[in-house]
Amino acid sequence: MCNRRFIVRKARKGWGVYCAHTGEPARVNGREQTGLSREAATELASSLKILAYIQAELDGRRAGNPHTLH
Repeated sequence: MCNRRFIVRKARKGWGVYCAHTGEPARVNGREQTGLSREAATELASSLKILAYIQAELDGRRAGNPHTLH
């Protein structure tokens, strides 16, 4: 994941989810997330933001003690 900021915008064919920092399409399992319905793109962007936040929180906890997860 590029960072915690993802944007939804209209693409040539449907809607896409893009990394706000790079402007590149977000990738899930190696596939670019373009050509989606607006609703699917919006939901995916929200999910990616949540996952990025959780990952950042877990990374922060690992820095203190890599052998525990609270």
